Amino acid sequence: MPLETGRTSDDHLLWVANPFTGVVTYLTDIHRKRTGFHRSNGEAPTPSVDLTTLRAHCPFCPGNEELTTQEFLRRPDDTGSSWLIRAFHNLFPRIPSECTGGKNESYVLVETPDHFRQDATSPDHLVYSAMLPPDHFREMIRAAAELSSVPFANPSVEAVVIRKNQGRESGASQPHPHTQVIGSNRPFAPVARELEVLRSDPGIFRQLVELADREGFTVDRRNGCSLYFSPIGMFPRSYEVVDLETDGRLDEIPRDRLDTFADLLRQGLAILGDTPIDYEIHADRGIPLHAHIHARHFPYSNIAGTLNLPMGLLRSRNA
Repeated sequence: MPLETGRTSDDHLLWVANPFTGVVTYLTDIHRKRTGFHRSNGEAPTPSVDLTTLRAHCPFCPGNEELTTQEFLRRPDDTGSSWLIRAFHNLFPRIPSECTGGKNESYVLVETPDHFRQDATSPDHLVYSAMLPPDHFREMIRAAAELSSVPFANPSVEAVVIRKNQGRESGASQPHPHTQVIGSNRPFAPVARELEVLRSDPGIFRQLVELADREGFTVDRRNGCSLYFSPIGMFPRSYEVVDLETDGRLDEIPRDRLDTFADLLRQGLAILGDTPIDYEIHADRGIPLHAHIHARHFPYSNIAGTLNLPMGLLRSRNA
């Protein structure tokens, strides 16, 4: 099979597919993004660092709405005078617009109007997703599901993934809590691989849940949805949330199932707290609704595709 690549109309390389894994690398201007993290290196803030000033320059904070692109979704706060959650186009699309019919199908969902914790005295005292109250977190996941229907309306889009980065070490460039909804012109390689395995072994996710139960890896289970430590995660501190009874696109999931899933996802994030993390929600027809949660702060040994885990890791999972 020839190497798969894509080019722009003026013949610049746009993307290339890994012939072994199917993972696509897109050549974008993402490197032009400026980080919004204050680089204090753990030191006390200098007198010139003012939290109010930092909020005033954050495009995700209330009052700065004109600094973002077109708004696609808004959930009002209790007063109705401002917002609780809002979404708009990602200024730097993760999938180039040339790949999705000339339309930017990457969206940012701002999870909360709060940038810093209420008692913040340092630029490092940031709000993180697990701090959101349960009702707020559920509404945020519902909003992500609703927003996922927007790229699906584009006939050039074949797949949508929900992804979150938290912390510089995870690759995030913006400290204000946010989630990404990304539409692609082709199936995302990890989801496509999961579907491929399911076709040959339809019970593979159930086997993983049973393994977690058997080995004491299960953290919680509610209404057929499980949260467990994943021994096959990409990083040593990985968790999965799997709803064995639900499949389909995220915007097709019944609200009660989505809320249970959100509750366990939030619980998994709470285990890791403000540790740098990323998570992805995989939802498609023929695959159980699930999320992969990865802590990105802990050292690991990865040799030729194998992952070595310390035996005592689980004993400190809630530390």
